Amino acid sequence: MTQQPVQIKPYKQLKQQIGRSTPPLKKFLFGMQISDGFVYKAATYTILTIFGFIFLYPLLYMLSASFMSNVDLVDSTVKWLPSSLYTFNYEMTWKALQLPGSFLTTTIVAGASTISVIISSALVGYGLARFQFKGKNIVLLLLLFTYIVPKTLFFIPRFQIFMELGLKGNLGALIIPALTGQGEQAALFILIFFQFFKMIPKALEEAAFIDGAGAFRTFWRIAIPMAGPAFIIVGVYAFSLYWNETFLTSFYLDGKIRTVPMLLGDLQNTYGAAVKASQSGDFNQNPNLNFTEAKAFAGTLLSIIPLVTLYLIVQRWFVESIDKTGITGE
Repeated sequence: MTQQPVQIKPYKQLKQQIGRSTPPLKKFLFGMQISDGFVYKAATYTILTIFGFIFLYPLLYMLSASFMSNVDLVDSTVKWLPSSLYTFNYEMTWKALQLPGSFLTTTIVAGASTISVIISSALVGYGLARFQFKGKNIVLLLLLFTYIVPKTLFFIPRFQIFMELGLKGNLGALIIPALTGQGEQAALFILIFFQFFKMIPKALEEAAFIDGAGAFRTFWRIAIPMAGPAFIIVGVYAFSLYWNETFLTSFYLDGKIRTVPMLLGDLQNTYGAAVKASQSGDFNQNPNLNFTEAKAFAGTLLSIIPLVTLYLIVQRWFVESIDKTGITGE
C-alpha cells in the first residue's frame, strides 16, 4: 500500500488562509504580525511624536521669540505668534555678528582643523587596528584616559608649549595639535576609526599585500573607501565641535581670529554698537532697541544655519555610504 506524498503548501498561500480565518477587528488592531497592526503603529508614532516635540520645542520657541518686538515679549497676551513680523532683531544681529564675513572665517578655522584631525585619527586608528606591537594596549588605555579626563586639565601645559613654539594667536594653535593626534576629542575619533577598520575583512588587505601593495597603499585603496561612514561621522562631529568651540579658541587665537560663536558670546556689547552705527534711534525713546532674549535667540539661530545645512546634506550621504559599503566583518 503506497503512501500519498505530503503536500506542503507555499508560505504565501498558508498566510492568506490564516488571514482569512483571522477576525477583521483583530487583524486591524494587531495585524498578521505585531508590526502590521494599528496598535503597534499608533504606539510607535506617538512615542516618536513626543520625543520629536521635546527636541523641537526649544528651537520653535527661539524661532517664535526671535520675531517678537520687546513690547510683545512683555505682553502676556502674546504667546507664540507675534503681533507683527519683527525682523529688526535679525537685521541688527546680522551686523553685530559681522556676517557673512565671520561665517567664512569660522568655516576656514573649523574646516582646516576638521581635515587635520580626520587625517591623524584615520592613520592612528588604522595602525592600532591592523598592526601588532608592544605597548598597544597601553596606547589604547592612554587614549581612553585622555578622552575621560577633562580637557581643562591639560590647558596650562599646552598653553606653555604653544607659547614656546610661537603658535599662540594663529591658526597653527588648532591645526598642529589636530595633525599630531591631539586635537579636540581626537581620542574619540581615533576609537571610531579603530572600530571601523577592525570590521574590514583581513582577506582584502592580504590580497593587496600579495599583489605587492604596501601598508600605505593598502590603507589608501582598501581601508579608506570601506570606512566611508567613519569619515562622515568624524567629519560632521569634528566640524560642529570646532565650529562651536569658544573656550580654547579664545585663548589660543588670542582674539586675533574671531569666530561666530566667539562673537555670539559678546553679542550684547556688539549689538549696541551695531544699533548706534545704524542710527536706528535712541534707546531711551524706543524700547524695541534694547537688547533682550529675542536678539540673543536671533543671533543663535543665525549662528547654527551652516551646521543645520551641513546636517541636511550629509545625512543623505551617510545613509548611502552605509548602503554601499556592506561591511560584515569576519
